[in-house]
This record gives sequence, structure tokens and C-alpha cells, in this order.
Amino acid sequence: MEQPHPTNQLGLLRIPGPDVSQIALRLSPLSARDHFDPDLWPQHPLSKSSSFPGWWEIDVDQMGLADGVYEYEFVAGGNPVADPYAEELTRFAGYRGLLTMSAGQRVRKAFGWDDEFKPGVDLPNNNQIVVYEMPIKWMSSDPSENPLVELGTFDKLIYEHLDQLIALGINCIGLLPIEDTPQTLNWGYGTRFFFAPDYDIGTPVDAKFFVKYCHQRGVRVFLDVVMNMFATECPLAGLAKSWFWEPASPGREDFSQDLFHYSSPSYGDYYAAREFLCEMGEYWVSEYHVDGYRVDDFKDINNYEFVQDFCDRATAQSKQLFPNKPFLVVAEDSNRRFSITDGDAFDGHRVVDSIWNFGYRDEIRKLLTDSIDTNFGEPSRSARVEHLISMEGVWNNLPRSFDPGYGDMTCSVDYITSHDVADAARLMNVILGPMLASAGLAGDDIDGIKWAVDNADTWSDTRVRDTVLAACRRVFGGFAILMTSVGIPMFLAGEEFGDVHDMSFTDVNPKQEDPVQWLRADFSSNSALLTNVGELIRLRTSHPALQRDEVEAFYFHPQFDNNDAPRVFAYCRTGGQQVGSTGQVIVVANMGAANYPNYEIPRWPWGNTPLTEVGSMTTGALAFDAGTGSLNVA
Repeated sequence: MEQPHPTNQLGLLRIPGPDVSQIALRLSPLSARDHFDPDLWPQHPLSKSSSFPGWWEIDVDQMGLADGVYEYEFVAGGNPVADPYAEELTRFAGYRGLLTMSAGQRVRKAFGWDDEFKPGVDLPNNNQIVVYEMPIKWMSSDPSENPLVELGTFDKLIYEHLDQLIALGINCIGLLPIEDTPQTLNWGYGTRFFFAPDYDIGTPVDAKFFVKYCHQRGVRVFLDVVMNMFATECPLAGLAKSWFWEPASPGREDFSQDLFHYSSPSYGDYYAAREFLCEMGEYWVSEYHVDGYRVDDFKDINNYEFVQDFCDRATAQSKQLFPNKPFLVVAEDSNRRFSITDGDAFDGHRVVDSIWNFGYRDEIRKLLTDSIDTNFGEPSRSARVEHLISMEGVWNNLPRSFDPGYGDMTCSVDYITSHDVADAARLMNVILGPMLASAGLAGDDIDGIKWAVDNADTWSDTRVRDTVLAACRRVFGGFAILMTSVGIPMFLAGEEFGDVHDMSFTDVNPKQEDPVQWLRADFSSNSALLTNVGELIRLRTSHPALQRDEVEAFYFHPQFDNNDAPRVFAYCRTGGQQVGSTGQVIVVANMGAANYPNYEIPRWPWGNTPLTEVGSMTTGALAFDAGTGSLNVA
């Protein structure tokens, strides 16, 4: 069925209204705000659509409006209601849309994309990206005691942080939701207007400039989109609740919001909620040139057909407008179903391109804290490590078995820490807390960890600094595994320099109101971590062996699978060549408590081939013993 809201008719305002008997448009020049009184604005009745039942429309191009910017809203049943398709917002005694008229026609504010793609600057393919997960509202440089005094915005991000992140090697930014939400201080997982940037973080021009700025420097931009639910303040419910809303049901979490209705058509074979969100996906591709999506809460959406349609249409829109630009749609599926990325997953093809690898997050944290247990009758610790670094599917504690694997490295977004810190705290907290408690230097709670990091460089007891440095080294080890595993690596803003929590990460509100404390990146141990993580990122984005699927574990300590035994192992990203060939990436890891002044790896496949060590957090001399064929690490 033809969609009732074609995006190429900018002047035709068409909105759903099956639940109302009449709708009128009222608007006023924004320049007349000094005489603000919407009740006195003239009302222009909308007509019922002759083509689409339940829809109302009015053509503002036929209204003879003078040039300028207008604030507008609808009146339905005597009540004001904003346009759910509003592309820009104003806030004054409520939220209304903005529209711009020029020569009698509705136009979008001018924005030049002509210099978006620079000669010699290419956007990375999906197998080349490192994703930097970014809540824009956290991207403020304010170092005060109250970090929320200054809220992160597009311009703060661009002019205070973006160049440093690009210098670090970041080539893909995953923005937490930027569509408008009533939630000012948190992450934005409650969308109110699906076609407009959040009023608190910037205008459409600001958002477009951010994307262009990134593209000019070879950085891709992904949007996190919320499609399971919508904020109660969203105007859809006031206009067409019978089409868009459904009650909560067992197995579908609503997170205190309104659930989208996907299960039955609104009329004929038309599904209003599905179409609305697919149009949204196409819109941000065409108008903002985004390079991919993360689909939030795929598990609760629980509709393969809809998400597949969203993925297909957004991808097709990108391919049509930008034939040579890569694109990726990632699902946050906490049920860990890599099957949805298979070529024949549903109706003969994949549902999405990739999923967040929750299992990877859980398993690498166990590896980093030496808490993988080898139980009788279950796979060994070494087998679990081999699965972690490969595409074979990681261990799942619930069924006590390995998850199914996946067909290509781009099917998995691997991470140690994401914004969902309630499930998994920042890595520095996990690593440093027990170390401080064991040394009797501070508590392992949020306040103790924060105190140690913030005072390590100045405290009279040098053991504090030494312990923080040791923790940073362990965090570096986590990054080394992440950047060399088979998958798309991702990490949360601030992890690159070992930021820690300032507020509770288990409470739903404080965990979202705890922005990155950028001043910590200048502390000595954290600065060293940042420098060395940058080396790992640049290795990941440049080395061809890390952009392929092959990996081989070639060494485990003979007692690796025993309890309370050494935890040294080594693996190679082979680049499709036999282990021992040139141009490979080799990882030697010690994930146990024991320190080794010297360590020998027998039968070293590379002989005396010169090695280049990446990162100097735990540097040591490397020497090949030709007599024994071993590598000695001092």
C-alpha cells in the first residue's frame, strides 16, 4: 500500500487522526513572540484525506504565508497537540514545530553538504570500525563539583572533544538517542519527537554540521533509535492512540512508557507504527546522512518482520543516495540471537546486520578478573577463551553451553562496557576496587575508587599511585583483547582513560546523570592509559589481519585449565596465513594474579622475526632463543 506520508511533499502537512473528529492548524511568525497568545492565532481547518482513511491534511504552500519562520501546532478536540512529524522544535509554554516559508513554499533551512566528502578521505567499512559509544549529554568539559551544571551539546562535542577523539583513532561514533525527548538530564531513551533533534542538545543545523564534520575526517556516525516504545508526551497518543499504542503485556517491557503497536494493521494492510518508524529511518539517512543504526531493545520489539523492513528500507535509502558509503544496522538483543544476522534468518534474508554481543561483555569480564571456572563435564577454560576471541559463540551461563556463532566478524559488536552500566560497571571500578581493598588503601565502593583516582598523583602514600597505575595496566589488557578479538570493537566514552563512576550505577537516574569527567584524562596513570589505548585503536583500524575473520590460539600455559594456576595464553590474528607468517598480529596475555619477571613461550612460530610491540603499559624485552626455539619475555 502506498505510504500516506511521502517525504517529498514538504508543504503538505498530513497527520494521523482516526481518534478525532476535527483538526485545525494554528501558527504564528516566530518573530511575533512578543505578542505570544496561541489562543488568538487564526485556525486553519485540516481536511480528511481522500486517499488515506484516518488521515488529515493541509497544504501550507497554498496558504499565502509570508516568508519567515513560523511556530505551529494543531488543535484537536479543543486541545493543542504538536506535529509528530515536526523536524525542528521551539519551546515556549510547550513544544511546537517550526516551519520555514520562502517565496510561498515551505523549505528546510539551508545547509550545504557539498564539501561533506573530502578527496582522499574515505569512510571505513564495517570490518574496519571502532565504535565510540557516546551520550552527547555527557560531552561537557565542565570540571566543577556539579558536572551537570553544563550539559553536553553538539557544539561542545565538536569543539571540545571531537578532534581529540579523532586523533585517538576513533573512526565511528555511536550516538545515544538524539531524537527529542522530555528527559533532559539522562540518556534519551524516551522519544517524544522522532524527526527532530533533541531541543536540549542542538538544532537540526547543529546536528547536520556534526555529521558533516565527522565525514570530512573519515568518521562514521550511528544513531541509537528507540522503537519499542514512545514517551507519554509524544503527540501520537493524542492523535491516533488506536493505531500506535498497545497495552503492556507479559514478556514485553514498557519501561514506564507507551508501547508501539505492531501486531495488527491499522486499516487494510497498513501498519501505522511500523510505517512511521521506517519513514523515520529513511529520514535520518536522507536528511542527516547517518551511516547506521542501533535498534534499542530488540527483544521487547519482538517483531522480526518490522525490524527487517526497517533495516532493509534504511539500508536501501543509504545505498540509493550514497552508493559507495557503508551502512550497518545493529540490534540490541539481550536474548543473544545471532541467528537474526544469518542470510536466511527470516523470509529468506537477515533481520539485521549485527547484534550487540552481551555474552562477550560477560565473558571478557570474567577473563579479566580470573573468574572463569572449569567445571567437571563442561568446556575447559581454554576452550572458553578460544570461543571468546573468535566467531564461534561465547559461553552462556544460563543454559551452560556456548551460544551459536556467527558468519562474519561484522555480525558481532564486542564490548566490555556500554552505557548500560547497571549490568556491568565501568571497567576501572571493577578492576581497581578490589585492588584498593586488598592493599588497605581505600574502600572498593564508588567513593573509595573515585578518591584514589582523583588523588593518586598528589597523595603522600605512593602506593595509591602505584595501585591506580597497576589498575590502568589491567584495563589496557582488556582493551588489547577487545581490539584483537574477531568482531566490531566498541567502548563507552571515558573508558579510554579509565574514568570511574561519581554516582551510583545501579540506580536508574544517577547512572544516567554521571557524565564523563574529562579532567581525569590528564592524571598521570590515566594519561598513560589513554596514549596506549590510542595505539591499540590505530592498530585495529589499520592492520588488515584484524579486519578478517581468522584467529588461532597457539599457546596456553600447560596448567591453564587448572584452578589456581597460571593464566598465560597467546593467540594470533593470522590474516589467512599459516601461524608464523609475517604481517600477523600476536597477543600474549597474562590474565592471572602471578607476575613473571621472565616468561618463556616454547616453539615460537615466528623464530627471530623482528616484532613491534604496541603499547608500553607493560613493556618488556623480547628475545628469541635459537637453541630452544622459544621466545623470552622479560
